[in-house]
Amino acid sequence: MKNITRAVVIVLLAVACVHVPVAIAAAQPPKQAETYVPIDQLPPQDQLPAAPLLVGAYVFVPVVLFLYVLSVARRMTAVQREMERLEADIKRSGRT
Repeated sequence: MKNITRAVVIVLLAVACVHVPVAIAAAQPPKQAETYVPIDQLPPQDQLPAAPLLVGAYVFVPVVLFLYVLSVARRMTAVQREMERLEADIKRSGRT
């Protein structure tokens, strides 16, 4: 079950990482400007606002960090349980 969940998360992250740049590139065909034009003078369809990208980055990083910390915590819990089990086995067998 863990492997399936992990695979689904990896696939979803991969699709999200690939889909966003492709969607942005498909929505706005590249144009060569011969001279510099300030962004506020460009038509709305040619402007790329930074706010959605910035918000996306600020959401993506904490979510990934939270998932990593959750993963480490789960693995540490499993190791702790295994250590407790091994200690109980050693006490039962009479070895010190």
